[in-house]
Amino acid sequence: MLEDISIPTPQEQLRFLKQIQTILQSGSFTSTYKFALLISLSRLAIEQGVDTGECLTLDYLDIAEKFIDLYWWQARPYQFNEQAPFVLQQSTGPQASIVNLVLAAQEKFKTLAAARQNAAEWLKLKKAVAGTVKRMPVVYLQNLNGQSIEFLYHLDASAHHLQLLPKVMYCLRQFSEIIEELCQKRWVDFVRENKNNLPVLDGLPDLNAFLFAPTRNQLGKVADFLMDLQQCRCFYCNQSLKNKKVAVDHFIPWSLYPADTGHNFVLADNTCNAQKSNFLASENYLEQWQARNYQHDSLITAELSSQGFLADIRRSHHVASWAYQQARDNNYLLWEGGKSTRFASWMCA
Repeated sequence: MLEDISIPTPQEQLRFLKQIQTILQSGSFTSTYKFALLISLSRLAIEQGVDTGECLTLDYLDIAEKFIDLYWWQARPYQFNEQAPFVLQQSTGPQASIVNLVLAAQEKFKTLAAARQNAAEWLKLKKAVAGTVKRMPVVYLQNLNGQSIEFLYHLDASAHHLQLLPKVMYCLRQFSEIIEELCQKRWVDFVRENKNNLPVLDGLPDLNAFLFAPTRNQLGKVADFLMDLQQCRCFYCNQSLKNKKVAVDHFIPWSLYPADTGHNFVLADNTCNAQKSNFLASENYLEQWQARNYQHDSLITAELSSQGFLADIRRSHHVASWAYQQARDNNYLLWEGGKSTRFASWMCA
């Protein structure tokens, strides 16, 4: 007889959040790996999961890729005032080994996109990071004061995949924004309080922005490609972009899902981009975006993959389905477009 795994009750969901909070507040942290693991599991639950109480099996290579995405930007040499460039320490002891792996990759490749383009080196890097993830944060994340509390996954050292426990996938998807915010805050606190970083962080204006803000320096070629794809018209207002300031916009906002994926990019004039800001666009834009992706999937995949971005229409649309379901469930405001800033929302039944 098959086990009936229903979605978590409100009490179970609250307990899950409390456990996340307890781990982050009371757990022992000697590096930032645990924060990276929680964020990675949450993002993969969105990309690969569904809103059910079933288990979700995650490949360690996929988890490793999320780690690389996170640490690539954090391994940038930081410079403030007259200080010499300095790579922020991510461990209370020697530099975290994953950071060293990323630094070695950065010596070969100027950008994350360029690293992804070299399939053999990229796979080698993912395997090395996956080995560290499996040996360290996966083993210690659920440890609280020396006691293991298995509420996310069951440890199996011989397994090649990590299987989330029943109902965990659902909770990670429902509370991803909260988990991201909690982990980022604790991550910033850890880096700021790390004595190895104190000399360079004295008087720092915004450590959070340095660690987690999206980068725009790889989007120039994306803008050129989208200009041709959209026939020099704004994705939202359909007005000509000739002689206008433009911006590459994340259709599913970065604030909801912080990742650069090829099919998620659209080109907008600065006015529309500023008005939409961190809001989801209304459903008519969702249909327009999906139709564009289906129509030009091969072209988007070929061009943006060649630039080193993840370009997977299934993954992007899966994230969009999650985002708009969150909007329905939580009555988010949706940006409707037009010449002025206008919003609509789903009304709760």
